[in-house]
Amino acid sequence: MVPALPQLADGIGATPAGGQLVISLYLIGLALGQLGWAPVADRHGRRPVLIGGMTLFLIGTLICALAGDLATMLVGRAIQAIGASSSLIAGRAMATDTAPVGKAAAPLAILTSVTLISPALAPALGGAVTSIGGWRALFWILAGLTLIAAALAVRMLPETRPGDRAPVHLRRIATTYWQVLRQRGYLPLALSNALISGGFFTFLAASPFVLDAAGATPAQAGLFYSAVASAIIGGTLCVPVVLRRWPHALKPAGSVALGGGAVAILIVAASGAGLVGLFVAMSLMAFGAGLTGPALLAEAIEQQRERASAATGLFGTMQMGGAALISTLAVRLAPSPAVEFGLIGVLVVVALGLRGLSNQAVSKP
Repeated sequence: MVPALPQLADGIGATPAGGQLVISLYLIGLALGQLGWAPVADRHGRRPVLIGGMTLFLIGTLICALAGDLATMLVGRAIQAIGASSSLIAGRAMATDTAPVGKAAAPLAILTSVTLISPALAPALGGAVTSIGGWRALFWILAGLTLIAAALAVRMLPETRPGDRAPVHLRRIATTYWQVLRQRGYLPLALSNALISGGFFTFLAASPFVLDAAGATPAQAGLFYSAVASAIIGGTLCVPVVLRRWPHALKPAGSVALGGGAVAILIVAASGAGLVGLFVAMSLMAFGAGLTGPALLAEAIEQQRERASAATGLFGTMQMGGAALISTLAVRLAPSPAVEFGLIGVLVVVALGLRGLSNQAVSKP
């Protein structure tokens, strides 16, 4: 969507600021929608949530494709986001349901690596589609892909955990989330993941100006971001291999890579190193995040599988909401990109400390 924003804003008569709402509203809906779907998935099963969410996403996509003004577009994007958030809940819960106890990190890593292909390739594909068929073509293609995905889900995905069909009340939802938060070690893990994500959001907010000042073209900037995204994907793809051969090495390997990246980005911030230093630091940190992210989620879920959807939903909401808040504050308050890059290193160091606290909390009798 990002490459098409100028054309989309012109097409619906919106200002550039209004066009940005098309992105920000979607991210907000994606974060908050997980909180609503999670208890439904635990009470009524994963499959209805997944298929129902796809249906909502399709409706929202069609509204966006036909939108003639900003208000209609935002309504469509909100419906899209709520529908899309269901797959984050149902997909991760299904992966956890079908994994043996203590082995959820591997399937979650594969699921994460596939998911990360989207932000790595989407800007280039979106730009190509927009240049050929205009911004509305993006939504028509999404509608077609959603129909195919829904048909595959109906045909191929069985229910992995039937719900108890009990009514979903607000009080019961609040109680479930309170129980999730009270689980020993959960909150430090969720906060650690949010801080790591906040570091990457801050990088995405600050680095375009650094790349532009260095004379990088949009195409070169796109390759820069794709390479960093590929490092995350590489890290997630290594998780099943490491778990299979050296199961006890996953945590220290992820921590070493993240810590090394944090030190490197602090050096870049202090010394004013160029794009090569920034690329090396962020790629190392990205690889560590790929190793660590699925493990953090698996650790957060493993001890409360009976509330897996709620644990996943709250984890995702804290990740996206916290990261968005952290990056917004960093961009608003930091006086320069160098300070923002230094903050990334600090965030990751604090995240590693929180993960250590979680391990201590879980190990206590």
